[in-house]
Amino acid sequence: MKTPTLSKPLLAFLKAAASESRLRILLLFMDGEERTVNDISAAVRLEQSTTSEHLALMRRNGLLVSRRSGREVYYRPDGTAIAQHVAALGRLLRRCC
Repeated sequence: MKTPTLSKPLLAFLKAAASESRLRILLLFMDGEERTVNDISAAVRLEQSTTSEHLALMRRNGLLVSRRSGREVYYRPDGTAIAQHVAALGRLLRRCC
């Protein structure tokens, strides 16, 4: 029997989500509001540069999307990508568990 493997996108998504700081960032969006890096940095009590690194990684790996408005960049969860990754993980887990 062939051993199932994680796709590169799913593995990257899981790695991006596997951080307490990044999970705290993601939970900030439970109210449905967009946030800037400064808003997020203040809320999770991380330096702005550290927060920016987390946000970039989360955006690259399907957790967040961003939009620019003037000088500000606003972030929000990428609901479609998150749902696709969670569904892929569910399919994988159903095969083994």
